[in-house]
Amino acid sequence: MIRQLFAACGVLGFAMAASASANAGLLPKIQSVVFSGSSGNYTATITGLNFGPTPADIPCTGCQPLELQVVDLASQPAQQVINVTAWSNTSITVTGLAIADGDALRIAAYNQTVGNVGAWGGRIGHSKGVPHIGSIVPSGSGQSLTLTITGSGFGAAPPEVGQNTNSPFFVFTDYNAMAPGTDGFPWNAGFCGANDCNGVTIGYVSWSDTQIVVSGFGSEYGGDSNWEVNPRDAYCVGIWPSTSTSNGTTGGSIKCHKLPK
Repeated sequence: MIRQLFAACGVLGFAMAASASANAGLLPKIQSVVFSGSSGNYTATITGLNFGPTPADIPCTGCQPLELQVVDLASQPAQQVINVTAWSNTSITVTGLAIADGDALRIAAYNQTVGNVGAWGGRIGHSKGVPHIGSIVPSGSGQSLTLTITGSGFGAAPPEVGQNTNSPFFVFTDYNAMAPGTDGFPWNAGFCGANDCNGVTIGYVSWSDTQIVVSGFGSEYGGDSNWEVNPRDAYCVGIWPSTSTSNGTTGGSIKCHKLPK
């Protein structure tokens, strides 16, 4: 997979990750993303806190850097090839985003010094008929993590409710900051995309037009893989309405947060 190309960076990143708890007040956070340009060729100005010093491989052109990952939710999900033209502790500039107007996307900035990720999920422009994710409330931890998602436009309960399985309507993405440069950075559950299928299932507890509850990861979680949830991991939730026939491509929405310590 794409992220495995950066495995050589993992040794440094893993060592840095050990200092995360001592630097909890310095964890990266994306506060806003402003887009300019046009469909298929956008520029993003990412502002926030604690992105860290400029990585050695940035600036870069036509790249897929470990430290800045941009993913179009419609791509099932493949990391974008981008140009990173500027990086400071509070601002990052990216050009050449080949994302269509109205698509949802996630952006993750990795601070190697503190070993943690700040993630953002949103949309370029506007799109009708897509779900609105209002809030995500986590409880529990690790393999028993529960997420209660409220919003609107989720649709009626799909047949997957009551099962621990995958579906084309929901994806959980976790940035395992303890394992940068591996296939766990990030990994996905509840959805098996054409470009990134980790095969981790999730328990679909309940689903209504305004609330979804998922709880517990099933097959392929943990073990010898890096597909694990850790305290302070950045994570994202992607949702497609249960009436969607796009098979986890267009028409979805995404929101990102950080798990508590």
